[in-house]
Amino acid sequence: VLIIIISLGIGMIVYVKNVNAVMAEETAAEDLLAATSGDFQVAGVNPNQSPSWRLNSVAQNHKGTQAADIAGFLAASALFDERKYEEAAKAFEAFQGTEAGRGPLAAAVQFGLAAALDASGDAEGAKEHYQKVVNEHNKIAEATQARVALAKLILAQAEPDKAAAKKLLLAASQESQASRIPNFWGREAERLLAPLNVAAPQEKELEPNGE
Repeated sequence: VLIIIISLGIGMIVYVKNVNAVMAEETAAEDLLAATSGDFQVAGVNPNQSPSWRLNSVAQNHKGTQAADIAGFLAASALFDERKYEEAAKAFEAFQGTEAGRGPLAAAVQFGLAAALDASGDAEGAKEHYQKVVNEHNKIAEATQARVALAKLILAQAEPDKAAAKKLLLAASQESQASRIPNFWGREAERLLAPLNVAAPQEKELEPNGE
């Protein structure tokens, strides 16, 4: 009898925990919807605050839920959209240290960090993290975007390594043609490649012939 009572008690505890977890996810999802949509409001989300503030509140108030993970990433992205680039970089960097930041969102988070550093004027930091996207997430769309962004930073230098930039842009262009990324990045790669392709034969003609 005692064993049966203990088993029932354990079963009830597990059931209550599962119910509470489902309710927590539902509440978090409602708050996330309110934070991202002006057509839906809940008491816990202030519609008068900025998108980044609303999303960050969801991330902080519902830790441990899937909605909080999504909100954390969206909050960093919202800071970027609000042109708070240094804050966005810190938010992306902090999100990288979470379990969600090391999951399916890892490439997007790494690219977001690089883009925020780029926009804030930290070219060296941006180059480092764009390169990490290319190295660690080579087969997905963010890597192509990072190649184009990295090539632009290289070409903006006083003495650019045009060969390195061209290699990055050629890879990005080829991936664009394979329809793996949004067309914007493919067009940007082609735009940046055009003057490099024109300059190449001219530079070759100016080389000494060795005679």
